[in-house]
Amino acid sequence: MNSAMPRTQPERSLDAPGLLPNLIIAGAPKCGTSSLHRWLEAHPDVLGSSEKETYFFADPGTHMFRPESHVSKGLDAYRDYFRPIPGSAPRVVLESTPSYLYSATALERIPELPTDPKIIFILREPSAQVFSLFNFFKNSWTWIPSELTFAEYLEEISQGRGDYRGNELAANALRNAAYVDFLLQWRNRFGSERMRVWLFDDLVADPRAFAKKAAEFVGLDPAFFDSFDFPKSNETFAVRSRRLHEVNVAVRAVLPKGNLYKAARSVYRMLNTRKPDPVTTDERRLRQDLKLRFAEANARLAEEFGLDLSNWR
Repeated sequence: MNSAMPRTQPERSLDAPGLLPNLIIAGAPKCGTSSLHRWLEAHPDVLGSSEKETYFFADPGTHMFRPESHVSKGLDAYRDYFRPIPGSAPRVVLESTPSYLYSATALERIPELPTDPKIIFILREPSAQVFSLFNFFKNSWTWIPSELTFAEYLEEISQGRGDYRGNELAANALRNAAYVDFLLQWRNRFGSERMRVWLFDDLVADPRAFAKKAAEFVGLDPAFFDSFDFPKSNETFAVRSRRLHEVNVAVRAVLPKGNLYKAARSVYRMLNTRKPDPVTTDERRLRQDLKLRFAEANARLAEEFGLDLSNWR
């Protein structure tokens, strides 16, 4: 059997009434949420949001807050992200904003959606998640200065220093990687039946099994993924020219998502990106030290949510 490639999304109807999601992938950043979103969105019974991360429930005052498209404006603005393809009747309507895990607004308002959405959280070993976040904000974006080392970054955020141009995810990385207290709040609001907590390790080890598990959770036919090719998404890269990268970041902030955006992104990445530098001995040591920092929180996480975190030690 030929492997199924992710399908190209047909044009959505701007006249069709928008829907509301019944599945939200809500965390955590740099834990494979983009990959799972792309895999599920390829399923013929799924309608994905026009932008993978809508930030619709972002907290005011955060760098992700969009005042013109926010729950404070009412749900009609949210429906604009979910306009279906003419003649389609999706069983699952999906969005994925991984920072919702930390958002008080999301915690309050998502459980009140009339669609009674289900919610998925994917977690990564904390030291790896913090390191990946650091490299992503430093290389794929420009939030973290290019000259800052991982050691300097950890020192800054441990001491509450470093603004990172208002990016609170970069500033609060250590607090945010202690997942358990955030997840307990979500479980208290959502209940266990509508919420799943899964591991990035499992997504990487067996993407097919992971996608089929997600499909079953939301009532999709998992057989679709039997012959599916599993593309990766949102991978971190290093840039050749920082100045050109800053121009790229400014342009993609205003360029509408679509075919032109994708074409420009492909050309840019071909010209100005390369694989990240290898992990240094010092970075490995720092990550090992971080594992000790998170040991207690990880033990509570394993107990509360029945997770095998032996690979995190």
